Amino acid sequence: MKKILLTLFATLLFFQLNGQENVIISDLNDDFVDIDSIAPTQKYKSIHMLGVRYGYSFCTVSSSPTVGEGYIQCPMNFSLLYTYYHALWDQLFNFGVQVGVKYGEEGYSSKYEQWGERYKIIEIPLVSQFKIDFSRFRLLVNAGGYYGYRISTERESGWDKYDLRNDYGIIGGLGLAVVFKPFEIQIEGNYKYSLCSIYHTNKFSDEYWMLCYPRNIMLSVSLFVHLW
Repeated sequence: MKKILLTLFATLLFFQLNGQENVIISDLNDDFVDIDSIAPTQKYKSIHMLGVRYGYSFCTVSSSPTVGEGYIQCPMNFSLLYTYYHALWDQLFNFGVQVGVKYGEEGYSSKYEQWGERYKIIEIPLVSQFKIDFSRFRLLVNAGGYYGYRISTERESGWDKYDLRNDYGIIGGLGLAVVFKPFEIQIEGNYKYSLCSIYHTNKFSDEYWMLCYPRNIMLSVSLFVHLW
């Protein structure tokens, strides 16, 4: 049995060495290639951008029970943003991240006189931005989240202990960028949904709880400058 195994091992080793020799001989017959002349794997340059954004929002809420909610128009939305595009593992060059600070307004209308709200808010968005480049254009896909703080309300009585002023939620949308270095213009449409109700559940009744989650449709235009 040992002789058979040794014979098989020797045969396999012979064929392996013979195959390697054939490869070497074949390489010698070809033109000589200097390994230093082989181009390295392409690396994609990272992009750093700083910009400002103006947004126009259509704001409402999802409430349970319903308060007869409707949309209001909110034209006061301004952001300062930093965007970083990078090549993942030096291969996938479509990814980026965007962070910044936003000052804006939100709220909702109602068909009932006692309802309705408009307030100012400060937000910090953190968004993953997927991009596809073609010519001088970029197709943008956004997905991420934000944290916000409701700073003031137009309600005459102001905030009370049953109002929730901290806010957080998710953001998603699409956009198109036009690049003319060192500048870049981005036009986007995003949808934002809050995961935090405006009011405590027992603001109006201890028996019938109220849930009121803001949701906004945001149209925006941004001007960025490429830093390096």
